[in-house]
Amino acid sequence: MVGERVLSVLLADDHGDIIEMLRFAFSVYGSFEVVASASDGREAVKLAIDLQPDIAVVDLMMPAMSGFDAIPLIRSGAPATRIVILSAVDDSRSRKLALEAGADLYLVKGVLPREMARMLSDLVLTGSEHTAVQ
Repeated sequence: MVGERVLSVLLADDHGDIIEMLRFAFSVYGSFEVVASASDGREAVKLAIDLQPDIAVVDLMMPAMSGFDAIPLIRSGAPATRIVILSAVDDSRSRKLALEAGADLYLVKGVLPREMARMLSDLVLTGSEHTAVQ
């Protein structure tokens, strides 16, 4: 839409097919620009600090550094970036740990792309927080 704010997004997942699916979803739903992607937690932290995106979508289980370890580093180095966990791990303990570490939103892989785009827009533009979605 004309005049709608475009939200910058960093994607971090060690599975290239997930990155490509997310790129496509963000190109179709909402006003998003994927500014970078990372295949491990260390790279995600560096890119988040360097680029200061509106949103970092981070997987929990990645090589070099887990999403759990990356969350507080992203929070510290890019304090305005909203951190969204997108993980195949669907248990209350992981959800609790991620949110306590500083994640703003926890989503389970399989969430509908349109719904995810709406929640991310709400999170950044209105401050509406959803703590967990299946």
